[in-house]
Amino acid sequence: MPQPTTFTPRRAGEPVDRMLATYAIIAATALLFPHRPDRWWLFALAHLAAAFIGFGLRPFRDAWNALVARWPRAISAIGDLYPLALVPALYSELPALNISIWDGRYFDPVIIRLEEMLFGLQPSAELARAFPLLPLSELLHSAYLSYYLIIFVPPFLIWWHAGTHALRNAVFALMLTFLAHYLFFIFLPVQGPRYLFPSPGGVLAEGRVYQLAHRILEAGSSRGAAFPSSHVGVAVTQTLVAWRWWRPLAWPVGVLAVGLALGAVYGGFHYAIDAIAGAVLGATLATVAPVLYARLRSHE
Repeated sequence: MPQPTTFTPRRAGEPVDRMLATYAIIAATALLFPHRPDRWWLFALAHLAAAFIGFGLRPFRDAWNALVARWPRAISAIGDLYPLALVPALYSELPALNISIWDGRYFDPVIIRLEEMLFGLQPSAELARAFPLLPLSELLHSAYLSYYLIIFVPPFLIWWHAGTHALRNAVFALMLTFLAHYLFFIFLPVQGPRYLFPSPGGVLAEGRVYQLAHRILEAGSSRGAAFPSSHVGVAVTQTLVAWRWWRPLAWPVGVLAVGLALGAVYGGFHYAIDAIAGAVLGATLATVAPVLYARLRSHE
């Protein structure tokens, strides 16, 4: 098992920075399509600035290095953790980008047909109906909401137990998973069953966790961000990252990941294919991430 490493000051243009810069450029191509928002140039400027900073170009690089030289640990910590703070902002812009390309067209009919072919029914509409048990519903909705803990808690625990090098690897893997899903959401948007099928009702709707989950989604869900399920993909990635860097953490995260995947379908938030594709994508990217990180570091 990897052991904690000594502290290394963070430079500008780390692998995660360059990955974010590359994503900013790819995502910005959506603004070349005719249905872009009225203030598309604000999105374009933000993406251009992200690319400029992410690639560590001057004068940003010189300013960053000066700050690191003066406050190495504090500034390095900010640099190591800022990608986590970007996640909500990147998520919130997805509808504007996918509408720019598709003008409100979504690919749910394709997923629905695949569900029928594979399962002979729609699991996201039938699972809760087949098992209308309030304790089960509350348990699975709780697992679904654990997604937010799964994003933010493991990096800090890995940092505490395995050091800065492990943290940088972990954040890189996490952001690789997020960005890959977000590209799907931009260029192949799927709404998900929550927009097309009625939510599980009856006694299940009386559950407090059920109600909380629906309030959160109604307040902050981005349309077109269903396939593959980033909830499941991120949970699987975090499980495998924890297994690599601090194995005691992998067990609870893995259990939550299974419950989250079931809850995503049971609650009618995702198609079953969304969950399966998210799990496959998350596992693949978590496996690839250490190799990609090492190669990017070797080319600095």
